[in-house]
Order: sequence, then C-alpha cells, then structure tokens
Amino acid sequence: MAIKLGIGVITYNRKDTVRQCVEALRTFTQHPFELVVADDGSHDGTPSLLERLHVPYITGDNRGIAWNRNRAIWWLKEEKQCDVILVFEDDCRPCVFGWEKQWIEAVEAYGHINHMPEITLEIDNDVSSGAGTAADPYIAPMHQAYCVGYHARALDFVGYLEVRFEKYGEEHVEHTHRFLRAGYGGLPQFRTPERGQVFFLRGGLETLPSESHGTPECVHRNVELHRQIQHELLYRAPWRSDEQMFLFREEMEAALNRPTPATQPSDNGFDAVVSLGGSEKISQYLEQVFGETGSRLFDGFMAPFHSLIALFETDFRDLFSTNCLYGYHDALRCRDSLIVYHNCLDIPPGERASVELFHSQLGRLKQEYQSYLAQLDQLCDGTQRVLFVRDWQETLHYEGSHRPSHTRVPDFKRLVDAIAARYPNLEFRVLFTNYGAASAADARMIFANSHAPDQCDEARKAQAWADMISQLGVYRHSDGSWDK
Repeated sequence: MAIKLGIGVITYNRKDTVRQCVEALRTFTQHPFELVVADDGSHDGTPSLLERLHVPYITGDNRGIAWNRNRAIWWLKEEKQCDVILVFEDDCRPCVFGWEKQWIEAVEAYGHINHMPEITLEIDNDVSSGAGTAADPYIAPMHQAYCVGYHARALDFVGYLEVRFEKYGEEHVEHTHRFLRAGYGGLPQFRTPERGQVFFLRGGLETLPSESHGTPECVHRNVELHRQIQHELLYRAPWRSDEQMFLFREEMEAALNRPTPATQPSDNGFDAVVSLGGSEKISQYLEQVFGETGSRLFDGFMAPFHSLIALFETDFRDLFSTNCLYGYHDALRCRDSLIVYHNCLDIPPGERASVELFHSQLGRLKQEYQSYLAQLDQLCDGTQRVLFVRDWQETLHYEGSHRPSHTRVPDFKRLVDAIAARYPNLEFRVLFTNYGAASAADARMIFANSHAPDQCDEARKAQAWADMISQLGVYRHSDGSWDK
C-alpha cells in the first residue's frame, strides 16, 4: 500500500520565512503530500499570506510551541490520515529534490527521526556513531526539532506534546523521551530517560538564521516541569482539560471549513446589505463593516432556516403567530414555527418576556414589522443590487462559530429560490456565513467562514467578520463608508 505523506510547518510571526519554506517544499518534494501550516496566532499577516498562497492552515491564539506542533500533527494524522508525518520549524527547508525519500524510509523503520543540521555538526558535534542516513542514522544524545518525523502508529502509543509547557523550551525534548520509552527513534536509557540516544538524519535540508521568541526564564520553568513529569504515563492528548479540548476542536473545525476562492462571485459590489438573521449580532457586525445597511426586519426575532424559507414563501403570514407560545430562556418561542422573539418586545424593567406581554403588544408588533417588510420590498424593487447575509446560528444559547459537521445541511437553494420568487426583478446574492464546508454550484450564493473561535470577546468576533468580508472583497456602492 502506498505511503501517505503529510508535511506540516509551524510558524509564528515569520511570514517571509514561512513563505520560503512552503515554496521550497513545493519545489523539492517529489512524493505526493498533504501540506498544512500551523500558525500560533501571528499578527504579521501570516494567515492572509497563506490564503493567497492557497496553503491550508490552522490558527488560533498564541499558545506556544507544544500546542502549535500538536495542531499540525493532529491535522495530518487525524484529519488527513497520513502514515508518515514530517513537521518543520519555519526556519528549516528542503534544498535537494527528492529529499523526503530518506525521511520516509527512516520514519517507517524507526517511528521517530530528527534532523541534524550541518551547523550542529560543525559547532557541537556529539555524534557517537552512524552516517546520518536512513539505513545508518546518526546516534547522539542531543535534541533538535528543525524537522521531526513521526509515524502514525508510533503516535498511537506516545501521543502528542505536553501542553503544560509554556511558550518555548523542553517540549520537544520531553516528547522525544516518551518516544524512546515506547521503543521508537533511538536507544532508551530506562533508569535515566534524559540520557537516551536519539536517531538523526543528515542532508537534504538547510536551516536559516532566525530570532527566537523564547526567554531564559520560560526555558528554566519548562526544564523544572520536565523534571517533575518525566516518569508520568506515556500517552498524552493534545489538551489537558475539557475547555482546552473544545478550543482545539474549534481550531480544527475552522481550518476544515475554510472556504476556497472558487466560491466567490466575480462582482462583489452591492447597493444594500440586508441581514437575514441567524445570530442577533449579525446586523451589528454588518453595520461596523458597511456602515448603513438595509431593512431591520430580521433584527427582532430569530428564525430557523426552514422557518426563514417559509416566511418568504408565505408572504410572512405567520411571522407573529400566537400558536403554542412558550418561554425560551429570556425570550418566547412559537412551538409551530420555532421562531424566537427576543428583541421585538418592549419589556418593562424587572419583568421577563411572557405570553401575556406578547399578546398585549401584538397589534404594535404587526404594524411595526409590516412597515419593516414594506421597507424591504421597496429596497428590493429591482433598481438596486442587494446582498443578503444569513449566519448559521439559530438559537440564543449556542456559541458555535461554525456549523458542526454532523448537523443537517440546510436547503440553501430553496431559500434563494424563495427570495427570487418574491423579488423576480432583483439582482442579488446571498452570503451564507459559518456553514462550515457547505457550498453550492449556484452563482447567487457565496459561502464564507469567520476565523474567530467560539470563546472570545465581541471585539474579536467583530474583527473576524470584518476580515472575512475584506478577504471576500465585498463592498457597498455608497458614499465611501466602505473602502474596497
């Protein structure tokens, strides 16, 4: 069976260096491979660069080398099902065509292998034996992580890097010791694992000068932590708590659901932008990006996707149905339509939303929202080009940024057809946000995901929306409130 090769690059605030690494990998690698860059929260434009280079990437908050290397390993092992996994630091790159052949052979043979740079051989040569090849690797007590090879079957027993290590220092050393304890990648010393002998490969790669982001104080703390945990159980997950697990999963979901440029329309200018709801925050985000937007019809209630379709198909007949209303958190919900009424009621101080309050305000609600609907109809009379925006969130209490992959995919085409039927002369697009990997071969639809994790403040979520719109190139024909 053919070997599936995965190559990851870990980086932080080195966009020019990581670009050179990616270009070298694409130039000098002969064997087909899966590529991913794990970005540890860079703020120098690295994600935007990777988007332009069409490089799959995982990113999130700056959490240190251990967490970031785990991003790359998990992606290649679990998401892409690679057999041989090679992880580069961004200041190391191939320089010889077919360099990976020796690495694949070594990883297959030993389960774990490291790179020995030429500069190390010149300055700190502590090699006890070997020729630095797959058949006869160097054996040395040192630890370096410029490029590290892992076999999936070895990772099944050893697991991931210990995320208790702060930012920089000892994380690779401790991980390597666990491989030695499991019988991979060297000669273990069971009584003194810190003195194990590690296997290395020479040649085919080059290292570049770079500035470290670590500090001596951080390294000292990590050395002490390593001393304390060196005899703990072998296998480690890439998280230490439920919260960390959810954060890690969110990062993977965001990377899996990142859209491709092929889903973008050619004409990205619009006269008006209208929120179709989903999340109560969407109109706020859109206003921050575009300035003034269109009708506020969908700001006062939240309609599940199927209910939104029904509203357009039935002339909004059941928007304020009084059938089977019941309390839903701090709002009301209709059991028939599942529409949630949360921002449309005038609730006196100290009171909560109630069925009685809804009935007492029903006349006002119908009149007010009929005027909102009239505004929308006027906006969509065919003289303007309109962008509708629908976000996947359909509830008050679920914090998901992206639609989970196991949930039912909505009928996007039916919604678009319903809008087209109501406004037959209108030129429009519907931007579906945060629906994960969903897509459709319909020029009227645009799909995009924001890059904010679930657990972050509103300022970051708003910025993620602004970044998403900017990457799509969408703008509003107006008085300059949005600078394309």
